[in-house]
Order: sequence, then C-alpha cells, then structure tokens
Amino acid sequence: MATRSFIAKYDRNENEYTAIYCHWDGYPEGVGFTLRDHYTSSGQIDTLLTYGDISSLHEDTNDTKAVSFQVTQGDKNALPITFKYFSDVVEHYRRAGCEYGYVWMDGLWECYALDPQQINLYVENLQTAS
Repeated sequence: MATRSFIAKYDRNENEYTAIYCHWDGYPEGVGFTLRDHYTSSGQIDTLLTYGDISSLHEDTNDTKAVSFQVTQGDKNALPITFKYFSDVVEHYRRAGCEYGYVWMDGLWECYALDPQQINLYVENLQTAS
C-alpha cells in the first residue's frame, strides 16, 4: 500500500506554494530523508517541481523525472499546482489521500502529518465560549 505525500515549495516573493503529489514512500524515513539529504537547494527543488506528480522520489533528479506521471503514464495534466494558502495545500492533498506533506521554506524542509489530530491549521480561529 502506498504512503502518499505532497512536496511543496513556499515562494516568499510571490506569497504562494507550488506543490506536487508523490505516490510511494511518503513517510519521513522515505521521502522526508531523501528530500533532506539530496534536495538541498532551491534550484534542485524547482527542477523537481517541474516534473509534476511523481510515482516515487529518488536521490537523483533524473531518476525521479523518469518516474513522473508525465513520463510513465503520458499524463500531461499531472502538473504542479499553485496555492495561495497553506490550508488549501493541505486540504487538496488530504482529499488525495496524502498522509504527509513536505514544504521547502527558507532553506529548510518542514514535515507535516496530515492527520487532523496532529496538525490543526485553524487553531487561531477557534474561540472558547464563555
């Protein structure tokens, strides 16, 4: 069974997130460690995102490109998606069955579990009744 995830980059200049889907090994010891150890520059991440949705993430970007949905399935619609708000990124990929998300921000990778018990994006909107 797949552990689905998304991989995103936050662009401060544009104030937006660009994201792709990854089907296999989305847990932190898989996709997370591969991103942390092998995708360490904005240029590498920009290249990765141009491939669109991927079956799996490899240490080498060329190997990853070879397993992009555009290459393996001829799916020209498996393009990266741009979002204005992080909550929209999470909701979109949660509906796609993703369990984890990875965001490149300010030169570091952030990892998110998409279980609503572990991440609550709306806490600032909650008010207690008195």
